Amino acid sequence: MRRLAIPVLSLALLVGCSAREPSAPTSATPSAEAPEPSASTASPATKGYTFRLPIAAYSYSAADYEVIRSAEQVLARDCMKDFGLSYTPATSPVPAPAPDRRYGLSDMATAGRYGYRLPPEPAAPEPELTKDEAAVLYGKRSLGDSGRQDAKLEFRGREIPDQGCLGKAILDFREPYEHPAGSRTASRIATSSYQDSLKDPKVRAAVGAWSSCMRRKGYDYASPLDALETPAFRAGTVSGEEKETAVADVSCKRSTGLLDTWFDAEAAIQKDMIAKDPEPLRKLDDMHRRKVSAAKEILADARRR
Repeated sequence: MRRLAIPVLSLALLVGCSAREPSAPTSATPSAEAPEPSASTASPATKGYTFRLPIAAYSYSAADYEVIRSAEQVLARDCMKDFGLSYTPATSPVPAPAPDRRYGLSDMATAGRYGYRLPPEPAAPEPELTKDEAAVLYGKRSLGDSGRQDAKLEFRGREIPDQGCLGKAILDFREPYEHPAGSRTASRIATSSYQDSLKDPKVRAAVGAWSSCMRRKGYDYASPLDALETPAFRAGTVSGEEKETAVADVSCKRSTGLLDTWFDAEAAIQKDMIAKDPEPLRKLDDMHRRKVSAAKEILADARRR
């Protein structure tokens, strides 16, 4: 079995502790009804394989992200108030979890509708802002590609942060809770465990069984990720052939038990890796818990005002 590229989407979600800091400007509104998180555990909405792996315990959950985003919006709102401006973020529903692609396709409904493509995401609503409000909220980002990035932005005689109120809120809130060593450890484990799982004899046997199943259905793929790289399945509209291939792919994964076999092998590898280097991860987990706790306190304080 050839060495496979790690599915970028799944890996990025998994190591969100270092790579997916909350930063969307319109994704959450400060609310008295912010969700209660369970720090460092996966959201019930993400019951795929990626977020059930042991290393996922050291990433933020979806609920954590919503609390943190809401707190960031409160901080941005307070910053805007200091400039004499009001700011009400646009509301949008909590986004649905992205399909789990760590071991290729795994969801039959998605395969039958979208083939190997990711389902479309609805556009996030933009807050209604005046030119001045946009400049204070987004800073130099509000200038666009044609704006002078070395220009000093001011509003009513006050200098605007380069990142704007929102960017400054995100960066200032993030800094006290960063733990680069722990993030690097989590990312290393997430990457290495996947690569090592490809060498596991049970995984190799299951991949061979999957490939044989696909051949019986009329498809010639040596590995579950080969179809993801098919040019016709990456451009243009989704064809009937792509959908049929995707459905056969998931069907063969189910009949051969490939997904569970692969997950079990990688989970065992991760447990060993975590046991050998636990301290950076313990610190990372502590920083995550503290950040979520601080975000909840910001929201509680905002409710008391």
